[in-house]
Amino acid sequence: MLKPKKGSEGMELTPRKQAVLKAVIKAYIENGEPIGSKNLVALLENAPSSATLRNEMSELCELGLLHQPHTSAGRVPTSRGYSLYVNSLMNKAEIPESEKKAIDEALESLNCEPEGIPNTVAQLLSKLTGLPAIACLITERQPKIKRIELLPIGRSSVMLLVITDDGRTRNRIFRHGGFTDESKNCFEELIEKRIKGKTIAELNKAYFQSIIAECGIYILELMPLLTAVFETVSEIENTDVTLRGENALYNICGDENTARRITSLIKRRDPIISILEGIGDNVGAVFGADTVYSELAGETVIAAKFSGSDKYKGYVGVIGPNRMSYEQIMPCVHYISKRMTEIMTEAQKDMED
Repeated sequence: MLKPKKGSEGMELTPRKQAVLKAVIKAYIENGEPIGSKNLVALLENAPSSATLRNEMSELCELGLLHQPHTSAGRVPTSRGYSLYVNSLMNKAEIPESEKKAIDEALESLNCEPEGIPNTVAQLLSKLTGLPAIACLITERQPKIKRIELLPIGRSSVMLLVITDDGRTRNRIFRHGGFTDESKNCFEELIEKRIKGKTIAELNKAYFQSIIAECGIYILELMPLLTAVFETVSEIENTDVTLRGENALYNICGDENTARRITSLIKRRDPIISILEGIGDNVGAVFGADTVYSELAGETVIAAKFSGSDKYKGYVGVIGPNRMSYEQIMPCVHYISKRMTEIMTEAQKDMED
């Protein structure tokens, strides 16, 4: 039996209003058309009269849970309505065993090197849901520079390779006229004494300027190289956000401009990270209309956290239209995050043994 729930402004929803709201949202998710009172008569068990249902829907509109697109139309859910549905009214479901098996098999050979985790997890979730998926790994501590190498490529090009102690790698190819043995020795000495073992945060612009000041007579040879080191190190962030299924993003947005704006928002990292960190430890939904980001006005982010390591935590989720199958997608996101936590916990134990 349905119990009274708190609606907008803290008002309690009667069991009938809950049933009406739930029926409207489920029907709207299924067919995308505004729901009228006549539709509800057919949908609800022991339904009251059409006039009574019209009154119930009008009151749900006043509470900000439903919206009437125009006077002759039925009702559609608002972000508040969806939120109440997801958090209180939705049937909690388990994902099918066949889907669990597919996830387990896909993650079985997962390499727990941090570089590969977001890509693998986002690709898997996008494939399962048909929606654009995001994943990120957040370091609980700053990575340190483990090694910097110079690899000659042809006569006048060099590849600079930067490797951190947590396995991240970045490289950059640039043209160079060559080094004398003396200038190369000076560079290697600076790397060993001033850069190796430093955190990414420590290697800021001012720090690199102090290193350049130590180059002495080799400054003309080493300036381009040290600049390349600084730019490459700057690309290593504490947080990498991966987006997969971009074609699906274009499909759900309906126009390229909106899809590009959302893609740009994700690439900026900080906005999407702030949304993900607001979700908490369990799978949750954030409705774009409830955020400050206009790019997400018609979209919803469903995501969950995974951890299991003292070095990292991560998030995995999807971006989809407000009108999507929450009952199917949320259990899928939850199961992947649960398995990721188990995998990372096991990897942490193996490292300690």
